[in-house]
Amino acid sequence: ALMKFYDVDNDGNVSYEEFLSGLRDELTPRRKNMVMKAFRMMDKDGSGAIGLNDIAGIYDVSMNPDFLEGRKTREEILTDFLANFEGAKGNNDGKITEKEWFDYYSDLSMSVPSDEYFVRMMESTWQ
Repeated sequence: ALMKFYDVDNDGNVSYEEFLSGLRDELTPRRKNMVMKAFRMMDKDGSGAIGLNDIAGIYDVSMNPDFLEGRKTREEILTDFLANFEGAKGNNDGKITEKEWFDYYSDLSMSVPSDEYFVRMMESTWQ
């Protein structure tokens, strides 16, 4: 019964992503609304995905230690930032899809006890 629950693609194996997906709780309506609001704000061009052009004017790399010390360019830091949302088996295409965005915040949500705190965290991160 567990195998059937976790093995979503029915290939006889439970991938890391399938396992995580099985553990994820559904976001509460309030959290889901905040996550969607932030995604729409970040998706500047309305393409349905967040890319370098979308975050270039929002994410300030100027205080990043790697940037300050010349180890990474602005674009490399922005690309690294986008990669955080790709998940364990991300396709590393340089874009955050709505699903990747929701998966990331669903995982994060599991460690945040209250809707109020989650909403404050989202608001302070994506103003």
